[in-house]
Amino acid sequence: MDVSPLRGHTPVPVTSPGSAAAPPDAADRVAKEFEAMVVGQFMEAMFAGLDAGSTFGGGAAEKPWRSFMLQEYGKAIAEAGTLGIADLVREEVARLYAAQREDTP
Repeated sequence: MDVSPLRGHTPVPVTSPGSAAAPPDAADRVAKEFEAMVVGQFMEAMFAGLDAGSTFGGGAAEKPWRSFMLQEYGKAIAEAGTLGIADLVREEVARLYAAQREDTP
């Protein structure tokens, strides 16, 4: 699956001048995990109406395996960064950390 990134969105750096910022690795990790979860949930809703027998042959294990597959799709899409949700979350985390640092005496 090849989806091109959003255009016109300029990410805000995790560090901002004059203030301590969120640890970049932690902010990146949390942002990507959040995007993966959101995309997985979107895909669960998209696949909810599909017949269970087409992908894995049906049966009792179809529903959990489909869920695992959709979670992995969500992780792959988040890792590719094509939707930009992680970028938005990372920017918000950076803003929150900067605001927290400004409030600290």
